[in-house]
Amino acid sequence: MVRSREPSFPVFISERCFVNTQSYIIALNYTGPVALACDDTKLHPSLQVYWDASISSHLLVGTTVHEPIVVVDPTVLGELLEKHKDNMATKVFTMFYIDSIHC
Repeated sequence: MVRSREPSFPVFISERCFVNTQSYIIALNYTGPVALACDDTKLHPSLQVYWDASISSHLLVGTTVHEPIVVVDPTVLGELLEKHKDNMATKVFTMFYIDSIHC
């Protein structure tokens, strides 16, 4: 059986994953595109409102809608919560894409 000399990856995404990936890429002398995707993070379904200072607005997050929902008027928050109560996310889909890597 042939085994890699490089360290194995942890079972969860952490800083060590990126360090290991970089060492594999260097060992292979690869300079092309690299992508990392993870869609197995389970959530406790809930809807939350957060303040986003970069756009000076509150955002409703936790739905299956792909973008946070801007809460323009606080009087409609109850309607938004009611509208999305059956669309609460139970998993996170995260994808990182790096065009090319220079280690």
